[in-house]
Amino acid sequence: MSDGLGLPALHYLGEQRLALGARRTVEVPSVRYGRFVWSDSCSLLAVGEGVRGRWSCRVAQGEVLLLCPDEQVWVTSLSDHAGELRLLHFETRGEGHGHSIASWVPPVPVRLPGVEPALQARADAANGGSAPLIDFFRIQAHLYELMAAYLSGARRRPGQYSLLSYAEQVRSQMAAHSEREYSIELIARNSGVSPHRFYEAFRLLTGLTPHKYLSALRLRKALRLLAGGFRSVAEVAHAVGYEDEFYFSRVFKRELGLAPSAFVRQIRARPDVNVPCGDLAIFGLAAPPHEAAERVPESAASPPACPREEEEAPPGAAWSRRVRKLGQLLGLESVAAHWTAIMERRLCHLKGLVRSRFGDTPFLVVGVDTDGYRVFGPRHPGLGDLLYISGGFTPCRTVHGLREVRVASLDEVAAFGCRTALFLVQGRARPSLPAEWADAVGPEGTRCLAVGWCGVEDAARYEWLVERLTLHLLEPEFAADTSG
Repeated sequence: MSDGLGLPALHYLGEQRLALGARRTVEVPSVRYGRFVWSDSCSLLAVGEGVRGRWSCRVAQGEVLLLCPDEQVWVTSLSDHAGELRLLHFETRGEGHGHSIASWVPPVPVRLPGVEPALQARADAANGGSAPLIDFFRIQAHLYELMAAYLSGARRRPGQYSLLSYAEQVRSQMAAHSEREYSIELIARNSGVSPHRFYEAFRLLTGLTPHKYLSALRLRKALRLLAGGFRSVAEVAHAVGYEDEFYFSRVFKRELGLAPSAFVRQIRARPDVNVPCGDLAIFGLAAPPHEAAERVPESAASPPACPREEEEAPPGAAWSRRVRKLGQLLGLESVAAHWTAIMERRLCHLKGLVRSRFGDTPFLVVGVDTDGYRVFGPRHPGLGDLLYISGGFTPCRTVHGLREVRVASLDEVAAFGCRTALFLVQGRARPSLPAEWADAVGPEGTRCLAVGWCGVEDAARYEWLVERLTLHLLEPEFAADTSG
């Protein structure tokens, strides 16, 4: 059986645990199915023989190794204390499946923070937590996610490992599946470095600790479920990843300033407001704009009209004033304060990255769309204020005092006399943009940053943009921060 595309299908079979004495060797016999093998208590030396020939590799604590069907392996503990060897069994269905796996990757250990959630899903299914069909598909989804993450990691040069890449795997899994149970202490121990270094790497990516990042994701989802009429606080707590509804209520009130039940009462009495969905989303009152840069139509790309008071206000955190004002209107000032506090931390982190990379180098912030180019100044109450004043990009002298100027060509952008630009590209990517910019201003001293952008200005999209810019500025770190 295959998936219809000629690719093998995977089927979860179960988990196995083997006692492993200090400096002792255990044999993992050949079987007709695949296995992931690892230990979260000691480092290993694995020697295998089978469809990939004879091979050996060292597997550090917390790393995962893929074993092919019909492959026999001898595993030796490199630790002075007893440990445990763990195996996750799966079947590959499709013609020549054993040789298919062997052709995918060599025997390379990879760090996978998603192993524990997969095992937890299996344990939940064994305990009869929900309908058997739901359990089956949930476990299968975890298995495919693990395989995809393993193959992605294994395709790097054998032996190469990036702490930032591992931290980004953790961040991505939290963003996609915040409701899962995460042992952040175990994830940190399995990073291959000290927990302190892992926490530093995670903060470098997000500006937040792993606990704070996960908590913010869960609370945002909880707001949305409560606002959507989910039946009880207990159900919301379980749906967002808290087993104890009373603990969830305490966290909710501590972070957001009101109890879940008080939030529900407040939104039922809220006035109708005409603001962008992304502003409502941070209060849980609209669906989040997932992957906004790819999914927002051009017809929605113009920025929302700002209240007159904000237009006349001096520059500086206009984006946060807008959110706080909406919070007052909705009677949810404490929710607005929580979001702005986290956003300010992330912007402070972005500003530090910008200053460490570019110092006081003057920048132009330029929007790119099908109609041409929008050159933003620091007096623009949206992107100009967000990126120049709060985000740390030093504005070029020629845009001081400007809000926004629309021009038709890149040569007109170059006429502002600045050689360094941040382009926010709407619609299709423009891989030729750096070369086009160099042609327009001359190659010497030219710098061009380009990130995707949806064209819509609201709180949720600002949050998304800050995260994308942070990851973009860290790309050199991903390449450099390796150890093997």
